[in-house]
Amino acid sequence: MIFVCGDTHGEIDFHKLNSKNWPEGKALTKDDYLIVCSDFGLIWDLQESRNEQYLKKWYNNKPWTTLFIDGNHENFYRLFSDEFKEMNMFGSKIKQISDSIFYLQRGHIYTINNKTFFTFGGGESIDKEGRTPFLSWWPEELPNYKEENLAIENLKRFGNKVDFIITHSCPDKASKYIIEKFDMSYKENAERSLRSFFSWIYRNIEFEKWCFGHFHENLSFGKFELLYNKKPLRII
Repeated sequence: MIFVCGDTHGEIDFHKLNSKNWPEGKALTKDDYLIVCSDFGLIWDLQESRNEQYLKKWYNNKPWTTLFIDGNHENFYRLFSDEFKEMNMFGSKIKQISDSIFYLQRGHIYTINNKTFFTFGGGESIDKEGRTPFLSWWPEELPNYKEENLAIENLKRFGNKVDFIITHSCPDKASKYIIEKFDMSYKENAERSLRSFFSWIYRNIEFEKWCFGHFHENLSFGKFELLYNKKPLRII
């Protein structure tokens, strides 16, 4: 089985995964997967801290295997470095964070339980002016053209068709609907380039469901699934 959930922000919002809020998780095995739609926040401090050690142990002790994409609240200096081993898994390159925590990289397509997953993390911190560069904010939070080109090439290899799209942000069509529905006009002009790229994805790629986080709300509309503070959603 495969489940997806919204942002966890390290220890701040991972309560949605405990056995009280998600009793189904107790019956899973390491052959079952939980995909966190970004802002995982495990890799945050300048170096491995006690809190990070605790969270790694917490996830490793869970019966499932945890997969995540990056959001805008990650320590990209460490996440993109050679600190974590890159390996081949699910038909593409993945980074192993701990025994049963793996990072799904930008622009890759993974085949998990016979289903294809296109993953593309990244987003913009609208409060970055109040954050400290390379301590609580990193410019790598927004994807670059090289990562977008990699995504396009990989999608072409799969005939521009995947089963699931997993991102942090979303295309203009979805963001405009969310911003209007939840009165988020302050987010209207954020990450324009990224949302434009996702709009190209939306127009040109055939997919079954698109799951994302970032907006701190829960909403299901059309092929889109916005996830935040509710228990994981089973998609397979």
